[in-house]
Amino acid sequence: MGWTRRLLVAFPFAIACVLNVLMIAADRLHLHREHIAGYGFLFASPWGWVLDFGWFPNIHNRWLRVLSGYAVILWVPAALYSGCLWLLLVGLRNWSARRTG
Repeated sequence: MGWTRRLLVAFPFAIACVLNVLMIAADRLHLHREHIAGYGFLFASPWGWVLDFGWFPNIHNRWLRVLSGYAVILWVPAALYSGCLWLLLVGLRNWSARRTG
C-alpha cells in the first residue's frame, strides 16, 4: 500500500485527534465547547445507529465517563471510517487487478 493510501486510511484518526485536543483545550480554558462538540457529533453522525446500543454501562467515575464519551463519539467512528476506507481501497485494487489481468 502506498503512502497516500496509508495517509488516507489514517486521516479519520487525525481528525479525531484534532477534535479531541480541541475539546480538552476548550474544557481546560473554560471556553464554550458546544461548537467543538457539534463537530464531534457531526463526525460521528453516520455511525449513530451503531453507537446507540449502549456499549458502556453507567459509569460513576467522571474521568472514565468522559473517556468513554470520547471513545464513542470520536475514536470508534474513526476506526469505522478507516475500516471502510481500507475496504474500499482493497476492493478498488482487486477490481483493477482483475480488469487489467
